[in-house]
Amino acid sequence: MPPTAREVRTYPALGSLPLLVLENLRDLELRFLSDEEAAKILETARLQGLYEAGASAARLRDQRDAAALSPSGLSERAAQERKLRVEQSRGREEGAASGEIGTRGDTTRGEPRRLALWEGHVAGRLLEAGTDPGGTCAREKLEYLVFWEVSEISGYLRIRMLGWNAVLGRQDFSYTSYRSPEDISSGAPELAQALVRAVSGRPSSRLVFEVEPPDATVRVDGRLLAPGRRSLRVYEEREYQVSLETAAGLRSDYRVRSEFGKDVTLSARLEAPQSAVVLVETDPPGATVHLDGIWAGTTPGEARLFGYARVARLALPGFEDEYRVIEPNAEGRLLVQLREADSSGTSAFERSKERFYQALGLLAVSLPVTLLSYGVFLQSSALYQEDPGNGTFSGRKDAALVAFAVSGGITAGLLAGASIRLVKYIQSAR
Repeated sequence: MPPTAREVRTYPALGSLPLLVLENLRDLELRFLSDEEAAKILETARLQGLYEAGASAARLRDQRDAAALSPSGLSERAAQERKLRVEQSRGREEGAASGEIGTRGDTTRGEPRRLALWEGHVAGRLLEAGTDPGGTCAREKLEYLVFWEVSEISGYLRIRMLGWNAVLGRQDFSYTSYRSPEDISSGAPELAQALVRAVSGRPSSRLVFEVEPPDATVRVDGRLLAPGRRSLRVYEEREYQVSLETAAGLRSDYRVRSEFGKDVTLSARLEAPQSAVVLVETDPPGATVHLDGIWAGTTPGEARLFGYARVARLALPGFEDEYRVIEPNAEGRLLVQLREADSSGTSAFERSKERFYQALGLLAVSLPVTLLSYGVFLQSSALYQEDPGNGTFSGRKDAALVAFAVSGGITAGLLAGASIRLVKYIQSAR
């Protein structure tokens, strides 16, 4: 229901505010009933069943009395009475079943119901504000009615949105927003978010998809969204698998995590990867080419790139393996000068790797000796301080100090050598 006509004449933007709010509810499909609503629906169904059973029983009694007063033959009258007794017995059973609806009703609680917006919204029609929301719901066959109250406070508009629950027969929702008269329409997302929680009955999040090209299909956890639809309301806070696919067969998968009370946006552009061809040559030629570990021919030869960088390994017997990263925007020709391997046949990379690990092994042996000699020196120094006149403690302290100095110097040298070989190892790997 819109604000009053006087308010709309004063502030025209108020007339479009309800429609802007509804635009944010287009993806609202499910409504979860509260325990109170479920109990009310079950009680109404039970009373309706009892009423129908009572009306059926009264109709059968009238038919029985009419048959008893009928001038037809005895055999025909007896057959009619038997038929009426059978129908009357069936009616009593149905009435008993109706009375038991309340005991079986707990199984329906928490189950979602399909939610459909009032058909008048499609034509942009709004109901006139009235003083009888319940009567309006009954007349238009609405389960939930949203109406508005607007007032001015200190130069701002106090926009109050209220919800009338037709099942409960009372107001069950209220939300107030304060907006500047020049900035009324910007409050639509805030009001819509508050209304979603009240109407759906559960916390929710909206997944919004900004996809190029626009005709790309969207699947969320395998569910295909309708063509042109670019949002989905979800009621669980978790990760969702999103698949985007174009008519040309391009597909991309994403993971999106929902957050209650927020819109989570996925922006993606599906484009065919740009193809590039690079001529790979070596000196001398004839080297085998592996792209990302897959054999791709010999040099000279072409390497095809499809939108991403590839690692090329060039191998030729008697020469060291060479590695090059070919970027997707590379063009033209790549010439690699191969280096002869040493007599052992190992590459510079393998040699630098071996030298680094040798230095690391020597450092691993030297370091414990240095730490042990330092510990002996500390112990001897403590004993010597307790008994300065003991020559044994003094000699042990001096010997431990010499051992620590020598081993420390060796360890420092090995550490420096290992650092240098690590740098060479990294350079060779690059």
